[in-house]
Amino acid sequence: MSYLYTFLASFVIAFGLSPLVIKFTKAKKILKYPKRNRDVHTEPVPLLGGTAIIISFALAVFLNYLLNPNFIVTIEVIGLTAGIVIVAVMGILDDVYDLKPVIKAAFQFAAAITTVAISGSKIAYFTNLGSKNNLVYLPDIISFIATVLWIFMLTNAFNIIDGLDGLTTGTAIICSLTLFFVTFVRPDAGLVGEYIPILLIALSGAAAGFLPFNFNPAKLYLGETGAAFLGFCIAVISIQGTMKAHAAIAVFIPLIAMGLPILDISLAYFRRIIMKKPIAVGDRDHIHHRLMKMGLSQKKTVLILYLLDIVFGVTAFILSGEQYSRFWLYFAIVIILLGISIYILYGPLLKQAAKNGNGYVKDEEYKHDKDD
Repeated sequence: MSYLYTFLASFVIAFGLSPLVIKFTKAKKILKYPKRNRDVHTEPVPLLGGTAIIISFALAVFLNYLLNPNFIVTIEVIGLTAGIVIVAVMGILDDVYDLKPVIKAAFQFAAAITTVAISGSKIAYFTNLGSKNNLVYLPDIISFIATVLWIFMLTNAFNIIDGLDGLTTGTAIICSLTLFFVTFVRPDAGLVGEYIPILLIALSGAAAGFLPFNFNPAKLYLGETGAAFLGFCIAVISIQGTMKAHAAIAVFIPLIAMGLPILDISLAYFRRIIMKKPIAVGDRDHIHHRLMKMGLSQKKTVLILYLLDIVFGVTAFILSGEQYSRFWLYFAIVIILLGISIYILYGPLLKQAAKNGNGYVKDEEYKHDKDD
């Protein structure tokens, strides 16, 4: 079964399932009400859209198992599947019953630990910046902890950017397609299992089939079910695929490919620490909120962030095939441009916090509540 057919299969299934999910959630009144200060929608919107993506992804992968002789169910696939089940249960429970953050965090850690324990997939090393070829290998316990934290962080990062219609879904499509194409330009692409590009293309197809119902104005929301699933899958697959490369620059490729969610969650933690806010407390100062405060509409904001996703994706694709010396030149340019962008978006906010002296921003718009 070719990659194109896998993409089309997951796309068609998701596109067909989404209207059924809308009917079901409306009948059961499983809706997202605009009750939080940072919510930008004004009418109730059906939740559980992530179920359409999960089912489509699973069916497309299963079709590959039946029709593709090169697709083998490895221990990595079994570990990923176990984690997906835990994440899906957590997401559905949260969409229906609105779980407390600590309970959701417990589920997410359980999913990450289960996947790593079963599959054995780990972040085994990091790059020695002072050497062209050397990698610093981590002790097993440090490797295990780093991997669990990576999966937990990415799962939450995709949830955190899920504040505008279609933003997380589109970002997941671009990230998964980026990692899909990266697997074919790496010098050691042959070391990546056949299942990696299949999982990535099935994931992108399922998200693409769902996007028409999720883009502004959204008829169906991902909910915790979808946002957590997308972040979890991409986090795990990036470890099992791209990070397996025995090349120093390969460690950085997923960081660049998933630049927007990683950047947003990093800025959120940094911002809350600087402003002396609890880290687990949400606010209206995520990147998409800052762009909207500059006067952009929701749709324009999402399209701009899609463009940023594409820039990150193209950069990751180019750098994955670059030589060591040129990689660091381009990487430095990316960091400088990001620094300038962050200053433009957050400079006034941080100056106001410093002026107040106690870290708090006296802004009528700045209210907060718990992150989903």
